[in-house]
Amino acid sequence: MQLLIDGYNLIPAIPELGRLLRQDLEAGREGLLDLLRAYKRTARGPLAITVVFDGKGNPAGGAGSAPKGGGVQVLFSRNETADDLLLRLLRGEKRGAVLVTSDRALGAAAQADAGAVLRSGEFADRLAQAQASASSAEPWMGGEKPEEEAPARSLSTKKKGNPRRLPKRERERQRRLEKL
Repeated sequence: MQLLIDGYNLIPAIPELGRLLRQDLEAGREGLLDLLRAYKRTARGPLAITVVFDGKGNPAGGAGSAPKGGGVQVLFSRNETADDLLLRLLRGEKRGAVLVTSDRALGAAAQADAGAVLRSGEFADRLAQAQASASSAEPWMGGEKPEEEAPARSLSTKKKGNPRRLPKRERERQRRLEKL
């Protein structure tokens, strides 16, 4: 599974990183990369993550790799926007990858080449769930297991909504996203 992420589009979807980004650009990027590395460690199968940041007009811009490693590839656009670089990657070597962005124009342009387009807010929720499950999987201290908290909301057996099947395209999108 390949993930292709619009970096500066995902950071504001995570409130803590959005605040950090407004204070320090580098700290916001590093915070996102740390979250992605942790997500990659908890992934069920092999996962290749590529994050693209907009480096146009930035003297430090240019293709680069992850500063700390961890299996997350980082690219900065040089003479093009990050959206153009993402589209070029999807049409070439990353064809069929899951694109993470909330940019509607980019999502529409990438629809034919991407395996699925996942909104940044949805992926931010997946990151939070992975982080929570990773922290709950840590062994507890002492001999007794701590009490489990009650679920945030109760599940009901009462069916809601339209019983009809989702469109084929949406079902395919759901299948691809379940692999994350």
